[in-house]
Amino acid sequence: MPVCVATFRTFAPLELEESGVRSRKDFWGLHMPLVCPDGTMVGYAWKRQLAGQAGASAVDRTRLALKAFTDQKRRFFPHLDCGLETNESASKKRCGSVESTLDPKEESSILKMLPDVLKSVEKEVPNLKILTFERLDWLKRASTLNSSTNENSVDHSYPGSNKLRLGSLGTVATEKVAVIEMLVPSTFRVVISLHPAGSTDPDAVAFFAPEESGSYVHARGFSVHHVFRHITDYAATALQYFLGNQVESSLYCLLHWICSYQTLFSRPCSKCSRLLAADKQSAFLLPPVLRPYWQFSLSKILSTISTKDHTSDITPAYHLGCFSEEL
Repeated sequence: MPVCVATFRTFAPLELEESGVRSRKDFWGLHMPLVCPDGTMVGYAWKRQLAGQAGASAVDRTRLALKAFTDQKRRFFPHLDCGLETNESASKKRCGSVESTLDPKEESSILKMLPDVLKSVEKEVPNLKILTFERLDWLKRASTLNSSTNENSVDHSYPGSNKLRLGSLGTVATEKVAVIEMLVPSTFRVVISLHPAGSTDPDAVAFFAPEESGSYVHARGFSVHHVFRHITDYAATALQYFLGNQVESSLYCLLHWICSYQTLFSRPCSKCSRLLAADKQSAFLLPPVLRPYWQFSLSKILSTISTKDHTSDITPAYHLGCFSEEL
C-alpha cells in the first residue's frame, strides 16, 4: 500500500514578503527596550518592560474586542443603532462634551514639538523643574548630582524653539535631546529616555529620590528606595499604555501623570484613608505609590486646564494592597 509522505519547507522572510505575506510587528504598539549607550543591558530592564507590555497588551486587546463586538452588533442588529446613538449623545451631554470644548490650535501647539510640550507642562505644574540632556551628558550628570549646583538656583528658561537650556550646564539642540530630568524638590527625581533623540516618543522612565546619584540613576535603572522601585515598576505599565492609547500625546500625558506624584508623601490612600500601610511582600511601611494612569487622556488634561483647576490635584492615590481591592 503506497504511503504518502508530506514534506514541509521553511520560507525565508524575503520569500514570504514576495508571496504577499507582511509582518505585523509592533501591531499592539509595543516598544522593546533598547541597549544602553555603553552596550550593556540592565538586568531588570527586560522584566520591567515585559510586565508593562503585558498590561498594555491586555488593555489594547479588550478595546479591540469591544470594537469588534460593536461592529457585529450594528451589522446584525441595525434596528438597535438608534438607541445606541441616543445613549452615546446623552452620555456626551452629561460629560459636558469635552471634545467640543477643546481648542484645535491649543491641542496642535502642545503636540507640535518637544520644547512646546516641556514648556507647557512646566508652566501648568507648580514647583516642577525640567532639564534636558544628550545621552552621554546625562551619564556625567548622574554621577555628580550631589555635588552639582543647588537645584533651586538653576535657570530653566527656554530661549527658543530649537534649543533647550540646561541651566548652568549649557544649551543642547532640540534634535539631540535624549534624556529628560524632572525634579520636584524634596519629593522625587524622574529620568525619561527619548527614542529617537529630539522626538516626543518616551522610551523608558524611572523614579528616584532627589538626593540619589550614581551610574544607576538613568531611565532603565532602579532606586535604592523601595517606594521608588514600586513606582518605577508601575511606570513601565503606564508608559506602554500611553504609547498604545495616546500615540500623538504620549509624552505630554506621561509627564502629567508623573506630576501627580507631587503629593506622594502627603496624600492619603483613597481606599483606606491612611498615609502609610505595610507592604505584604517587603513588610515596609509605604505611602500610596499608585496613581491610575488611564485617567490622564489629552482631552481630560486640557479640560482640567481650561477650567483653571489644574493647581488642585484630585488624582486618587492607592496603596499596593488597596489598589487591587478597589479594582
